[in-house]
Amino acid sequence: MVNDGVEPSRVGVVAMWLAATITLTTMLCLGVRKTGDYAAARYAVHYAYEAALVWHLAWRGPAISHLAECPLGPSVNGRLGRLAAAAAALLFCLTGLGDAGLFLLGVAVSVVAVLVVWRRQVTWRAAAFGVGVSALAFLAGGIPFWRHGFVQKPILVFMLAAVPPMFVAGGLLVARTGLGAIRLLDGRYGIALRSFIWGAVLFIPFGLSNAAGSVRPGLDWVNRWWQPLTLPLWSGIGEEVVYRTVAVCLSFALLRPSVAKSARLAVVAAVVFSAASFGLAHGRTLNVLFVTGLGYGLPMAVIFARRDWEHAVGAHYMINMVPWVMAFLRV
Repeated sequence: MVNDGVEPSRVGVVAMWLAATITLTTMLCLGVRKTGDYAAARYAVHYAYEAALVWHLAWRGPAISHLAECPLGPSVNGRLGRLAAAAAALLFCLTGLGDAGLFLLGVAVSVVAVLVVWRRQVTWRAAAFGVGVSALAFLAGGIPFWRHGFVQKPILVFMLAAVPPMFVAGGLLVARTGLGAIRLLDGRYGIALRSFIWGAVLFIPFGLSNAAGSVRPGLDWVNRWWQPLTLPLWSGIGEEVVYRTVAVCLSFALLRPSVAKSARLAVVAAVVFSAASFGLAHGRTLNVLFVTGLGYGLPMAVIFARRDWEHAVGAHYMINMVPWVMAFLRV
């Protein structure tokens, strides 16, 4: 870890956070959600802050020397093993870049394999946390989404059932790879809460940018003050389990043996894959890939890899919370 103190990356991210927050708040006050004005300026501010944040996280994160060289075990060591791991990684990437349902199926199969192979390392505590975070996500956002048809019911059912085993498998992958962390599983609850808050604070500009993008019709049912505070927990928890703890760590685990001389390359590839698959799950267009995937998914993947899962949940929460607040305020 780099020693604390004043340094260029910290100064840069603070300055850009202030500039982006002030600029995007001003745009919202000018009614850009309804007019669509200043789109180019909004994207410029968004990606400028993203560059500063990713730069800061890259330099301020833990060293990568502790990352496992062969996370899936010695059986994938050697030339044949590396080729097999590379082939599996390619297949996983192709799955992620294909249909979203196919991607989730691939993730589900991978999770089952992880739980079967490492079944002796599964703990009741991890399983309880998995059930708990899934239940919290469903109660906070899943039930309202079900009632008002905001999310398709099969997806809600799938996420409710799939998040617990994915959370457990993600915890095993985090422990094996050394990539990221899950503070809840470490029993560091105070740090987990602090990480969530810091993730939310750091991503305020992204939340403002997301809110400034457009107005989604059919949200008249958002008429209680607490709804903007609870609804984002569904995607914040569920999608961060799928696209960060599982997608990032599994991609890294598959790629790491084939790039033994460069752990950094494996991390970058895993982060980019997570961002791309996250973006394409929201739409099959280049615009969605670049805006949702690289604009939001990439910094969330980086903050997971360089900090922890709770930072990523807080980040995702803030990205979605600001638009929900706007929907509640009818602006």
